[in-house]
Amino acid sequence: MDHKAILLATDLSARCDRPLDRALMLAKEWNTKLILLHILDPARAKDAATNIREIETQIADELPRNKGDIEILVKTGDIAATIIETAQDRKCDLIVTGVARYNSIGDILLGGPVDQLIRNAPVPVLVVKRRPQKAYKNILIATDFSECSLQALNAAAELFPDPRLHLVHAYNEPYSAWLSSDQVAQDVKSEEQTSLTRFLARRDISDTVFDRVNGSIEKGDLGAVLNRKIEATKSDLVALGTHGRGALSRATLGSNAQHVLGWVGQDVLMVRERQ
Repeated sequence: MDHKAILLATDLSARCDRPLDRALMLAKEWNTKLILLHILDPARAKDAATNIREIETQIADELPRNKGDIEILVKTGDIAATIIETAQDRKCDLIVTGVARYNSIGDILLGGPVDQLIRNAPVPVLVVKRRPQKAYKNILIATDFSECSLQALNAAAELFPDPRLHLVHAYNEPYSAWLSSDQVAQDVKSEEQTSLTRFLARRDISDTVFDRVNGSIEKGDLGAVLNRKIEATKSDLVALGTHGRGALSRATLGSNAQHVLGWVGQDVLMVRERQ
């Protein structure tokens, strides 16, 4: 794949060093341009021209010497809308951002602009949580066998052509409290395995992608399953599909999609469903 530009949305805070480091790493790996975007609040931008020049200088001073092809943009406007508009205008392949803040027990909390961005972005959004040490080696993709999770698989494979892909479907046995038996458990597991086989046999999964995928079904709640699979596969990136029409809580993976961003410590690639 010939990668287009990467857009990094930054608020210049200390927590943005991780997304910046990952974006720089990806731009070098992909041999592509990195666009650093900082957005000023119109209500606080008294002298926009002066502020923009000062911020551009600040950003440039904080970049490493061998930074590669980087364009610095400072704009005024709504955060999510301006990021989306810039990504479309510059024909970016990927938007990189960070988490809003960490709470006292280390859970990840997303701010409103990031939520809006994930719901409406025209390209995948990489939410960076961890300090990057190396390129991604293993990617875990959660699937519910929907069209949206298929797009998440293909997007992850296209953006990152080298890592191993681990596709996992988490399931629970219906009415397990009333119908507890080995036969029921085996029947449910067999049905889920058949669904996985059919999903991977879809024509819109190329042979190249199919050869990279290790698919599995796992009994249990999604959060627990993902964390087990992350540990077992040593995945350093988790990919999810999410509907863009409604709130994040109505994502393809149900309300779980919102929680996954907090459950896992890995970076998360959010892929909005395209119609």
